[in-house]
Amino acid sequence: MSADPKFDHIDINEKQKVLNECVEAENWLREKKQQQDALPKHANPVLLVAEIRKKAEALDRFCKPIMTKPRPAKPAAPQAPPSPASSGSEQQQSHADENASTNENTGDDGNQASSASSEPMET
Repeated sequence: MSADPKFDHIDINEKQKVLNECVEAENWLREKKQQQDALPKHANPVLLVAEIRKKAEALDRFCKPIMTKPRPAKPAAPQAPPSPASSGSEQQQSHADENASTNENTGDDGNQASSASSEPMET
């Protein structure tokens, strides 16, 4: 029931279910403890550790899915613009890779490199 921002996406009815389940488990434990305290020290225990663990696991199985529910996804509209831009940069990168491989294939012959540089560049 806290105002913590990490829980504000969970419905109030769901939070109330968790709270009710926790109160029920706490009442069960209090009741068992009172029964145990009323018994003499030499009598068999009413409250066993195995029962406490079983109750705790049941409570955990009930509460954890509700309290760890992920936030709803944001609208997909902001994700659309980066995709075309990234594909354009991929095309530029692949084009640059092609140019690099072409320059590597020309060999060590200086005449080919000088003839390529003497041609006018397109602007």
